[in-house]
Amino acid sequence: MTEGECPGLLSCLARVSDPRDPLGRLHPLAGVLAICAQAVLTGATSLLAISELFQPGH
Repeated sequence: MTEGECPGLLSCLARVSDPRDPLGRLHPLAGVLAICAQAVLTGATSLLAISELFQPGH
């Protein structure tokens, strides 16, 4: 399998349709999902745990 046949995580996440209201979007959905995936891979098991990992000074 070549690199072209195996897209990166952000490329795959960019294909996810964004159901959010365009007026409320501060960050691209692919970026938000990537951060959530990173948090889960480091042990986060809830939305609160995900948010705590990305607080300043953590």
